[in-house]
Amino acid sequence: MRIKFIFQVSLILLFTFSCTSNGNENINSQTVYPEFGPEIEVIINGLSVDAMEPFISPDGNYLFFNNLNDGINTKLYYATKVNDSTFNFVRELTGANQSETPHLDAVADMDVNGNFYWTSTRNYPTELNNLFHGTFSFGNINDIGRVQGDFNMNTPGWLVMDHGISLDGQYLYFNNARFDDVNCLGPCETTLGIAKKINAFTFSTLPNSTTILQNINDQNYIYYAPCISSDYLEFYYTRYLKGEITSNTIFEICIAVRSNPMTSFSVPKVLFSETISNLIEAPTLTVDKNIIYYHKKFDDSYKIVMRFRS
Repeated sequence: MRIKFIFQVSLILLFTFSCTSNGNENINSQTVYPEFGPEIEVIINGLSVDAMEPFISPDGNYLFFNNLNDGINTKLYYATKVNDSTFNFVRELTGANQSETPHLDAVADMDVNGNFYWTSTRNYPTELNNLFHGTFSFGNINDIGRVQGDFNMNTPGWLVMDHGISLDGQYLYFNNARFDDVNCLGPCETTLGIAKKINAFTFSTLPNSTTILQNINDQNYIYYAPCISSDYLEFYYTRYLKGEITSNTIFEICIAVRSNPMTSFSVPKVLFSETISNLIEAPTLTVDKNIIYYHKKFDDSYKIVMRFRS
């Protein structure tokens, strides 16, 4: 959950000059990574706010997203599909959004059975587990509750910043992040993990979670926005180097792969990278893996873009 993070990063651009750079990875030449074509802007007819943190529903008919992720009046919305790059804006996602500011309701996820997940500042910091679940039906989120489990740090300053649910709903890819507004812009440190579903409301961290992600977690980076493919073989996420965020900071959308869903992921590869002037984040993948969506900064607003798999 990027509370005020994107807003703070954007302010940097008002006082610094931007420049471009390319991220390089020392990747295993024996590993086969997918490739994607040119970037295409997604049109959401009738939308008048920023569009960030996209999630495409398993059936491909709904595009979920939130507006500006400033932690003040951040809400979840949805649009319906016209074609792969065009959607019609519908409205707010009823039931998911808080009514009183400041608040944040963001980062949509949903499994094939309509179980919906998102991050929320409801009653924070009185209650520290900030990942929520509900049931999606015709633009409404019902049966709302908190997701329980040992992946919740339950420590002031630590949040489930982001998450990715597997298609079958059995595995939660979580991102724990520590925030300290005095000493850090955005999260001070992060870690990715995997938890298995125990019941409708509870997940438990896998004993081998660290091993599965051993080639991905690196203390030199800040990680967020995990996304697991429908076949468990491709893992997407966003990262940038830990430290002061400047106009030269590069944000990278990365992928790690594996040939078997029971094994560890490969060394990651950078798919796309941009400095904060053209900030890119938050990949989401269609079930057939043929399209990747993410958001990008254009001048003073954020829009969703897409690429077809080559």
